[in-house]
Amino acid sequence: MNFLAINTAGKSTQIALVVNGKQILNELEFSKHSENLFPLLSKTLEENNLSLDDFDTFACVVGPGSFTGIRIGLSVVKGFAFAKSKPCIGVTSLELLAYNEINADTSKPICAVINAGADLVYHQIFEIIEKNGKRQLKAVTQPRLDKIKHFTGFLHSNYKDNVTLIYNHNNEKNTGFADLLGESKDFKVESLVLAVNAKIENNDFSNAVTLSPLYLRVSQAEQNFKSLNFRKATIDDLPKILKLENQDDDYDLPWSEISVRQSFDNPNFECYLLESDGECLGMISIMRLIDEAEIMRVIVLRKVRLQGIAQKMFTKLIETLRAKNVKSIFLEVNNFNYPAISLYQKIGFMQVGIRPDYYEPNQDAILMRLDI
Repeated sequence: MNFLAINTAGKSTQIALVVNGKQILNELEFSKHSENLFPLLSKTLEENNLSLDDFDTFACVVGPGSFTGIRIGLSVVKGFAFAKSKPCIGVTSLELLAYNEINADTSKPICAVINAGADLVYHQIFEIIEKNGKRQLKAVTQPRLDKIKHFTGFLHSNYKDNVTLIYNHNNEKNTGFADLLGESKDFKVESLVLAVNAKIENNDFSNAVTLSPLYLRVSQAEQNFKSLNFRKATIDDLPKILKLENQDDDYDLPWSEISVRQSFDNPNFECYLLESDGECLGMISIMRLIDEAEIMRVIVLRKVRLQGIAQKMFTKLIETLRAKNVKSIFLEVNNFNYPAISLYQKIGFMQVGIRPDYYEPNQDAILMRLDI
């Protein structure tokens, strides 16, 4: 299978192309991904007389690592996959690092460790297996984020320190981990090829909607919200609700003041706000009937989007509805609203139906359900 793979999770921009079994590898060290990814990719494709149509799938490293770097690679691959109607593949930075040691002693598990800053490390344990005559990695533990002292304790308690350790410094300023974890090893573009090939071998594909980043910690932007308050709204909150409604969003017609007022007159209507230091960051409203609820509106303040606000609201809403003995949540979403669909799938919503041309020609309503 021909594939194009991108790694923007580390300090280097890496590109791996495999076409008819031939590997084409390119790398730019100490690169600013936002400025260099497309020029490097365009040059690599042009020099080899290739286009996106030559690839059967697109792959990228999904983290953990730099929030910005991960999003750059992820956005590009999701865009390619959507435009060409092709599947995509997500590779974690931990398995990418572990593939550097694929030819190591098979009697010892491989422990991949990445510096996360603030005395924290990302880590995961793998074992080497044989499949169809080729070596692959099999995850033994899930990716974790721990304090360095907890990580070393975990290794000693569970593995008696008998592992093949590979460490990546991840361009962090502190250097003290080198004494404990050894010399920092860079991500190898050759390892990216091995990791993607293993995913293909195991039929481990995503698509442009479901491919998502692997974040084990909140972003700095999320940390900046010192206090979050999720509460039920009243008609007195109308100015805050209308401010959220009137943001000219794509695929979403705002509710008028009359519509909002009429909704509050309905005894089954409930609206919840998420606030930080008095500012309303988002709202989520439902119609609740006995043990079922239907999502009516989900809106996030534009300036704080892509910072996990919607997911936080859903987490709080699910907790609230469980306490009220609600069993299922339903919603509908425009089939072109890819960010929303990806969020709902990440939360656990499943597609249960479709209403063709519901919004306008070629814009269907996808019906989704979550059992809680």
